[in-house]
Amino acid sequence: MIEILLATVFVQQEEPRVPTWKQDVHEIILSNCMPCHSSGGAGAFHLLRYEDVAGRASFIVELTRNGVMPPWTVDDSGLPVHHKRSISKEEIETIQRWIDAGKPEGDGAEIAICGGGLVIPDATGHTNPDTPWIIPAESAARWHKGIRDKRTFVLPVNNPNPMKVTSLKCSTTAPRAVQMVCFVFDHQGRARMFDGWDPDEPGYEMMGDIGWVPSGTHGKIGPGSGVVSLPHGFHWEVPPNIDFVAETHFRPTGKIEQLSLSVDLFEDAIEGSRAVQEIVSMIRRIVIEADDDAFVATEHLDIPFAVDVIGITPRAGAECSGMTISSTNSEGTKQLLLSYSDWDPHYGETVFFKKPFRVMKGDTITSVWNFNNSDSNPRNPFVPAQFIDLARKTGVANFVLHVAPVQVEQTSDLYEWNLSMLRKRQRAVQ
Repeated sequence: MIEILLATVFVQQEEPRVPTWKQDVHEIILSNCMPCHSSGGAGAFHLLRYEDVAGRASFIVELTRNGVMPPWTVDDSGLPVHHKRSISKEEIETIQRWIDAGKPEGDGAEIAICGGGLVIPDATGHTNPDTPWIIPAESAARWHKGIRDKRTFVLPVNNPNPMKVTSLKCSTTAPRAVQMVCFVFDHQGRARMFDGWDPDEPGYEMMGDIGWVPSGTHGKIGPGSGVVSLPHGFHWEVPPNIDFVAETHFRPTGKIEQLSLSVDLFEDAIEGSRAVQEIVSMIRRIVIEADDDAFVATEHLDIPFAVDVIGITPRAGAECSGMTISSTNSEGTKQLLLSYSDWDPHYGETVFFKKPFRVMKGDTITSVWNFNNSDSNPRNPFVPAQFIDLARKTGVANFVLHVAPVQVEQTSDLYEWNLSMLRKRQRAVQ
């Protein structure tokens, strides 16, 4: 009798279903890989069809298991963020079981790849497509050795009225060469002045800061991420006739490419939407000896107004190996906001929190940057290691906190305080 019952149990246990391309794997690839590995994406090859993936399936499993892909450098120890790029262990194992089963294609139709409906932007800007910037096939020797190739472009928007911008989309004609783009709105015409210094060449060879306003104030994108969307209920106040300034970092691909940029601005502000400002936490200057692999820079910033932090844009060069930013309240309770234990400037795009984090008046923001100026840092641009002395008006390393004051009447006071702190750091002897 016992033998019969055991046999019945074994019969009722079903073997796991064999994954197929059409029923299982295609959806995983579309969700996690398509933004980069598609037409116009930053990926070096397509991952859209069965043939694309079947030939690289083991390679995909290896990179995803090792955490190399999808590229995401934000640690899980901070606050939860929107649009985290990750592929689960279960999804990786599904792909592996598909490989082990011989990569069956399966029955039924493939998932339709749709571009979505046509969305009309509320304003647009672009560089002159008739005179693109020519990205050279190879990098040239630079006087500022160690800084990635970059060029800043001015995209006139010519919006006749003020705007409440809730999202923007930046596109380039060379997505595989462009590594990172930092944004700032310029209503003073400063970027146009810089651009006019060399009228025969589009753009200018400088950082994209506008005075005391750091590049990245209005967002930053990395490879495969062309959209910056503020959380629901928040917007950027944009004056009329704005210039969209794009500090563009690129990596030559071995062939000459033509680079033009465009931007679409969207207004979708709800009633009661709150204007977003910035608080900049930064280190103005770093002086690091050669082979110093444990240099630490720290800033403590006491916040004089209650604000809701909705997101953060990090900024640092490749000599930086990691960074954290946290908030400590009057009772000594510390909250880690954002952490990068393995910083890669190519993927340091703007992140927004799933819920705003409230910093009360008198709370302290603490930022810590770790630098590895030695040959053990695989990204260190100063190789062989050498003495470095770097400075920048808006910070050689910084966090731009995207905030909204709790009391709207303190908007101007918050702006003036942030500006005064930037000037104070500039005057400080380091």
